[in-house]
Amino acid sequence: MQYAPALQPADTTLATARAGGTRWAVPVEDLGEFATLPEARRTEIHYTLRVLAILDRRIAEIGKGAAVAEVVAHHKHAMRGLSAPSLHRKYSAVQAGGWRALVKGYKAPNKQPDAFVTEIRRVAELNHRSQEEAFEQIREAWARGEHVPGYGTWMDLYVERYPERPMPKVWPRGFYPKGWSTRNMRRYGPTKGARVLFQRGVLAAKRHFPSVRRDPSSLRPLELITIDDFELDALCVFPGDANHRPQIGRVAGLLAIDVATRRKLHWGLGQRMEREERQGDGTVRTVRTGIARVDMQGLLHELFRKYGLPDYTVTILVENASASINPEMQLCIETLFEGRVKIERTGMINHKALTNGFVEKGGKPFEKGWIEATFNQLWNYLGAMKGYKGSNQRLNAPATLEDAIRYTKLLLGQGDRALNLPPEQIAQLRLPFPNMQELEAAFAWAVELSHTRTKHSYIGFRTVTEYLIEDGTAPVPFAELALLPVERQLQVQPVERMETTIERWNDLARSVTWQAIPPSVLALLLLTPKKVTYRNHQVTFVHERTGYTYLDTEGTALAGLTDGTELLAYFQPANPEHIQLVDLRGNYLGQLRRLGGAGGRVDIKDKAALAEAAEMTATVFNREVAGLRERHADKDAQHAADRAHNDAIIDAHRAETAHLTKAEKIAAASTDAERERRARIAEQRAVDRRAAKITADDRADFLGGAEPAAAAGNDAADHSPAETLGDYL
Repeated sequence: MQYAPALQPADTTLATARAGGTRWAVPVEDLGEFATLPEARRTEIHYTLRVLAILDRRIAEIGKGAAVAEVVAHHKHAMRGLSAPSLHRKYSAVQAGGWRALVKGYKAPNKQPDAFVTEIRRVAELNHRSQEEAFEQIREAWARGEHVPGYGTWMDLYVERYPERPMPKVWPRGFYPKGWSTRNMRRYGPTKGARVLFQRGVLAAKRHFPSVRRDPSSLRPLELITIDDFELDALCVFPGDANHRPQIGRVAGLLAIDVATRRKLHWGLGQRMEREERQGDGTVRTVRTGIARVDMQGLLHELFRKYGLPDYTVTILVENASASINPEMQLCIETLFEGRVKIERTGMINHKALTNGFVEKGGKPFEKGWIEATFNQLWNYLGAMKGYKGSNQRLNAPATLEDAIRYTKLLLGQGDRALNLPPEQIAQLRLPFPNMQELEAAFAWAVELSHTRTKHSYIGFRTVTEYLIEDGTAPVPFAELALLPVERQLQVQPVERMETTIERWNDLARSVTWQAIPPSVLALLLLTPKKVTYRNHQVTFVHERTGYTYLDTEGTALAGLTDGTELLAYFQPANPEHIQLVDLRGNYLGQLRRLGGAGGRVDIKDKAALAEAAEMTATVFNREVAGLRERHADKDAQHAADRAHNDAIIDAHRAETAHLTKAEKIAAASTDAERERRARIAEQRAVDRRAAKITADDRADFLGGAEPAAAAGNDAADHSPAETLGDYL
């Protein structure tokens, strides 16, 4: 830049500021902040302020338009940014915000009400396509007379601006508050990060927010393992089996990566098959298989079988998604390996989309940038394979993909009008899509290629210096130069490259002591762990909507446990007749049998199976009865002694009364009190009979007029009730 006309700008502006002067100078109190700017920027600001001071003086003399034209003509050759529009803009900006308005990236103070700025951002976030259309909706609402936050209605502004005029009947066309242009509203609109966060979610918005770069340089092999699921950018042909028809499907997989060396430790691929299931209402639903937790168990089994455990703690980083380790599997791993293997998760995200209240849940893959970059590298290697569909089949698939799918479906078709080729003939076809074996071979090739590539920027990898002895030969390490003559050594050329993945693994693994894991321990990783509770002399749990009940028929596994004790059970869903039981510290307790056999239920007509199940429950019951008897043996002994005492008395009584009749035995057993009680009962019964007799005689006399007692020759009429009771007794 040329600043020839700017003679002593710093002195001029400083003098003006000290003179107390004007807005066209840097105030003394701002000189400390001003001094932090680069020298070129300070010089430019000083000169611009001087030019603006001249412009301000000339505006008062000849008017703004002429003054701008005159100043531009005299000073535009001195520096960039002194065109008429730019000078006009800078003049207004400095008037509003002072010298800071000339600093790059500076924004003038907000002239719009805060409520209106909030409304601008809200409306702009709601429109997923065009901010300009969102701003136009604000203006249209204003024209309709609706209330706009921060301004009210156009009638309110009209009264404020023109209090002496009558109120128009309709909105005057073009009557807007100042600063309502699209360009100005865009300045107050939401940031890109806020818009993407609201409209597309957390994952898409992370690139527009600060992020922490994690340095894995200090990690050792297997100290941090990250596991993630993926989907290949290719389609695969499946020839069909007993449960699935021939089809073209996507391919999913799991990949475990050592973060320290970026080595791909183990992986698994599988086709996402589709099958049709008939529902209870008669409809047919298409079900697509995906990654299951049993796939994660198989991956962990092979991972530890191949590498074992180092002499330090291993941490496995997983997401809360398809490639997840459920809490029961986590407990299994931590107890099996005695705390030497820990599970960490990338965390959950819970954010609500304000327009509809839905909650976005998921992991934080942006915290595992190393694995996402690894996937991108592998997909680049596999980008030329047949059957490529791209990461988004609708957007970046090859133009011929639809034709290839249509042609392949014609060959795989099953039905009345289809070819109905058997699986063995489908396997012999030359199709535009690979089969599963070809995909696995291609993926293994890509993995091995990534292990030997030197073109990368992995953090923590060292730079390897090799030496080129002569053109046309491969560079060699420094140790091989010792075999060369001195004159040849002086002619070698150093060549630098990045360390490969396999080199870093071998280099770091030399100082690690590896421990092989016993097969019996590894086998437990293939079983399904379930956290269970011992209650009511049994262990029960539910797996995939099926209930399981197990009993300790031997009495050794659950001995000494109290109700409510939490345990960890291992079982095979395909063969659930037994489970292996351990406590939460990993101590083995024993094996339990399932009540009802492998199916859990007993056929009511199978007498042998019913007897066996009854024997199992009786064994548990009788064992508890035996325990009760043992705990209360003293009371049982006292009870037996009491019974023996009572039996002796009974035997003696029977011997004494053996010659008596039954009535005599009853009379002999009666006491005086008993006799008196019997007499009272007999007297009351006689009185009741006499009263009933008198009532019957009166009724007969009333009906027939005869003396019922005399006519009947009943002597009871001549006796009193007492005499009658005496005769009874």
